[in-house]
Amino acid sequence: MRQLILFRHAKTEPYSETGSDETRQLTDRGHLDAQAISVQLKALGIEPTRALVSTARRTRQTVAEFKRVYTDIQVQFYEQLYLADPEEIINCIQTAEDTETLVVIGHNPGLHELALQLTEYGGFSNSFAASQLRVKFPTAAMAIFDAKEEAPFDIYNFQLSEFFTPKSLAEA
Repeated sequence: MRQLILFRHAKTEPYSETGSDETRQLTDRGHLDAQAISVQLKALGIEPTRALVSTARRTRQTVAEFKRVYTDIQVQFYEQLYLADPEEIINCIQTAEDTETLVVIGHNPGLHELALQLTEYGGFSNSFAASQLRVKFPTAAMAIFDAKEEAPFDIYNFQLSEFFTPKSLAEA
């Protein structure tokens, strides 16, 4: 795995029709934000080939927007990614170690905690991205980590190269 991308689901409604957290859906802004983040990733020349996605409705809708830009990406849904902690996320990532560029679409606080761990242990090549990541991991945020060497997944091997949010794209 050369690159690992952590992508938090986009903005959602506060409550679902069913009352279940798992069935909350994206707002109109959430759909637009997911598209904008996907377009930005494409503009960086990054071509993920596989996505691991939580089974929640909001992550399914986020990956649907992502697939508008990356039509050929292979998507796998994992129940374990729903509100997963960093350890559970890592377990899912390890099932895709043969993937060149992997995207994980999930939830906080697990994604943010994992991003912080990767930055703490593997470092960063972009100090501004690292400082922004430390503050928060808002909806539709994306953190891109580059492997320092080809090896099985190891949190010490990945360094943060980019971090952006819909708000940071709007300010640019």
